Amino acid sequence: MAERAPAKLILKRGREGRVRAGHPWIYRGEVAEVVGDWKAGEAVTVLDGQGRFLGRGFYNPRPSLVCRLLTRRDEPVDGAFFRRRVEAALALRREAGLAADAFRVVWSEADGLPGLVVDRYAAVAVIRCLTLGMTRCRPSVVEALRSLEGVTHYYGHDEDVAGKLEGFEPLQGWIGNGGPAEVEIREGSCRFVVAIEGGQKTGFYLDQRENRALVAGLAQGRRLLDVFCYTGAFACQGLVAGGTQAVAIESSAEALALARRNLELNGVPDRADLREGNAFDLLRAMERSGERFDLIVLDPPPFTRTKTALEAAARGYKEINLRALRLLTPSGILVTFSCSHHVSPADFEEIVRAAASDAGVIVRVRAALTQSRDHPVLLNVPETRYLKGLLLEVV
Repeated sequence: MAERAPAKLILKRGREGRVRAGHPWIYRGEVAEVVGDWKAGEAVTVLDGQGRFLGRGFYNPRPSLVCRLLTRRDEPVDGAFFRRRVEAALALRREAGLAADAFRVVWSEADGLPGLVVDRYAAVAVIRCLTLGMTRCRPSVVEALRSLEGVTHYYGHDEDVAGKLEGFEPLQGWIGNGGPAEVEIREGSCRFVVAIEGGQKTGFYLDQRENRALVAGLAQGRRLLDVFCYTGAFACQGLVAGGTQAVAIESSAEALALARRNLELNGVPDRADLREGNAFDLLRAMERSGERFDLIVLDPPPFTRTKTALEAAARGYKEINLRALRLLTPSGILVTFSCSHHVSPADFEEIVRAAASDAGVIVRVRAALTQSRDHPVLLNVPETRYLKGLLLEVV
């Protein structure tokens, strides 16, 4: 029996400009009609208002973002397609020397697979689906990942928010044979325990790998403060590299317990002080007590996921940076980040500038920072760059 031809999603006249410029997203208000036999989560052929071919992508009428282009070629979205895309993503990382014990294998739009994130942790590949279409193609993704040497187990770690938005039941569990609840990975000079089952995101913040190496290079002889430390990766890297002491702040008792294990694993628990609590409150208390640090890392969770909450997020970013700047010693260093993609690099720089002004501190920009290179950025798709940071030095 011949395969059913994909339905056709036809854009309104004049609404194809962003797609032709290289952006893969199509919103409900840009769609004139969908013609043919379609099912939510299946691939459709996308045409402009004059019937010209634009590409193919998964269609789901439920969210406002109804389609994300997977290809701009007239090709089927099948198992062979996923193999080609995964192989290309792996080749990119191998050629750049980024394939390691733990790295991001697939980064959604940036690797031509919007709605799919894959991270490798030792023998486990963690697969995170963000769209209904990707959940239905998960078997093809797993099959394509079999070319990833040394990986023997596959774990689904879908996002609850995406599931509600897209209308699918998020998978939190093993695909096929069960695997280890946690694994040990190596990053630079450090070893880390990664919780596969139950960890945040896919278990570890791989996007900070290169920034952790940067902090390690600055830590020799310095007292370090790691705020929003999660499982203590910045603190571990700093101490192993010769930091004199690290204070690590985290609100999650479970994450702090894992941080303690990581410090022990790397032989540096005696130089670490783990503090559980609200970061804003603890920073104020440190300022009142006169504590000072030579090197501070601020790596907070996203303070906003929507444009409407941008003003409140800006206040939060300003507050933590203001407090951190007041805790720095003369010539101290602040490494500060935002992972809220609605906060642009220019916005973030302005927020930190205002914090420095209010703190009465003059700082030099030593570097602008971003996510590790295994999280590539497409210039045509600014959303692929979400992590921005600044390396600042008190002058």
